[in-house]
Amino acid sequence: MNTISPIAASGMRVAVMGMRVSAHNVAVQPVRPVVPRQVLTVQTIQGGGATAQVTTGDEAPDMVTDLLAAKTYEVAFAANAVVIRRGNEMLGSLFDAFA
Repeated sequence: MNTISPIAASGMRVAVMGMRVSAHNVAVQPVRPVVPRQVLTVQTIQGGGATAQVTTGDEAPDMVTDLLAAKTYEVAFAANAVVIRRGNEMLGSLFDAFA
């Protein structure tokens, strides 16, 4: 069974959730009274992969922190996409070798 794709797909889902949380925190930055900061809590899944849940943090949103987090999630999404693409290419090569 190929577990590479589901693990990378879960990483992509977590990255999308993280990007949404960061975007929310940046969007509410100038709102008064200050809206509580959203936080992404990530847990690993036994056997590989990750899941995430959005919670409310105690501190106010910080624009710099959230913009850096958004960039981090962007890179994580792209890295997981490459893993899926390479896994599919390797699978295709194996089928070609056995054909």
